[in-house]
Amino acid sequence: MFGAKNRRRSAVQNILVLTFVSATLFLLWHYQLVFGIHTVKKIHLNPTQMRIMQTTGNQAIATVSQPQGPSRIVHYVWCGRKAFEFRHYLSVLSVLTFLNVEKVEFHFSQSPPVDGNKYNLWFDDAKKIPKFILRQDKKLENCGKDSVQQKIIKYLESEGIYVDENVILTRHLTGTDFVHSPVGSDLSSNKIVFFTKNMTKVSKDTSCQKPEEYVSAKTTAGCILTKKINPADILSKPDRFSTLCRKLFYGKEATPKPVQSPDNLIPKIAHYAWIGGGSISFMTYMSAMSALNILKVEKVLFHGEKEPTGPYWQRLKKDKRVTHVHRDIPEKVYKTSINLPKQGKEFIADIFRIDVLLEYGGIYADTDCLWVKPIDDLRKYEFVTGLDLVDRSPFPTTLNLGATISKKNASFLHYYREGFRALNPDKPASPWCILGCMIPYKAYEYHPESVYVNNRIQTLCYEGGCHPMWTSNYLDRRVSHLTGAPYNWKNDSYAIHITYPTPGEYSDENTLRKSKGLFADIGRYVLQIDQH
Repeated sequence: MFGAKNRRRSAVQNILVLTFVSATLFLLWHYQLVFGIHTVKKIHLNPTQMRIMQTTGNQAIATVSQPQGPSRIVHYVWCGRKAFEFRHYLSVLSVLTFLNVEKVEFHFSQSPPVDGNKYNLWFDDAKKIPKFILRQDKKLENCGKDSVQQKIIKYLESEGIYVDENVILTRHLTGTDFVHSPVGSDLSSNKIVFFTKNMTKVSKDTSCQKPEEYVSAKTTAGCILTKKINPADILSKPDRFSTLCRKLFYGKEATPKPVQSPDNLIPKIAHYAWIGGGSISFMTYMSAMSALNILKVEKVLFHGEKEPTGPYWQRLKKDKRVTHVHRDIPEKVYKTSINLPKQGKEFIADIFRIDVLLEYGGIYADTDCLWVKPIDDLRKYEFVTGLDLVDRSPFPTTLNLGATISKKNASFLHYYREGFRALNPDKPASPWCILGCMIPYKAYEYHPESVYVNNRIQTLCYEGGCHPMWTSNYLDRRVSHLTGAPYNWKNDSYAIHITYPTPGEYSDENTLRKSKGLFADIGRYVLQIDQH
């Protein structure tokens, strides 16, 4: 009987204790709401709960809405119409690298536009990432700072992390540096800020670093506020920022090095594309003779659906190393139909160049390119080419494959050909700029280890001036041998590529023999006239 009474007394006491504790907790919570009393405590954040940035000047805001479990949704808010550049792509890659996110939601009104030269295709790359989810919001078309902040708050109502598109994460952030305190939802403060589900903010005074600050600093704020950059800017520099960007884009910090194999040399076979048949010019004859006389090639192959004609072809054919190889014009390149009168011979030549080098390997030259120095020291590389002279913004630069050497089945050729898939079947690209310069440059950006870009493989001569491609200001057309730029044509480059116009000295052999000057000297040298 006494045992039953004791059990009842113990139960009543437990109920009274629980009631007292509950009442006390309720009163504490109530006073905190009414009087703003709060308890400061450390918060340990998992990397998946962090993300940085909205920028104010050089400052940054990181906003995170924290649900009960770890936050794993990252939000980008894309305001208006502007190009999605390489730096924006790096921002997305940094999120995927440093945060174990469930998904990345990209909120936009209109898709980022693509420039006429089709350089900024980074948004297409982002869309290929399975975790990159598009969320269209028409109200973002003409958004200002205030409306963007309101949208951010709306997107974070459930959970998530907001990241400004101009910010790159540099590491996993450590949450022990941040304290928890209930404050407002102001997104304009110059702090790294994390938002909880009820908009309680976790904050600490800090700023995103500029790239140059990140390079020189011994510590890092965890984020970099970037400006315009391209892969060429970070490809070979040894600094911290370039190293970080290489890790994000290429998957490794080391500078990509072109492949070398001294035991497997590029074959000494010269190739020319000859489309449509017809008589070859004296310029083309000189180009083929430069391969025979200067490079000492074993073969010179003219590829096309019709054999060349004319007196200079008859001269060339007397050399048993020279022959014509029949090659049909393809009907289609992926989805793009081939129309020779519409697209031009250059379009076909770009296709032939890839096909013949994949099949044979060797030396490809445009018919207006003269070799003036042996290439033996380059033959150990898998693929070698040079830069182009023309500024085709927003491309930082482009390639000119008018003087190119390659091993058989070189990997770069496959990357280059894959780029043809981007052609619009209804609006084929201008052949000499898109196919021959821009598409291969994009392949180089993604796969720099597959090609050795040697700025001395050719000197580009345009409108009478020969431009040294190995100088820092090579895109300035005012810099040429005509304006005093130092130029030794026999030693400074392997080839002289005379793009436009053909010098009058090269009208025919008699004119060349009578002429004087730079182009006359080059012509007589490759034909070995007056060499005895």
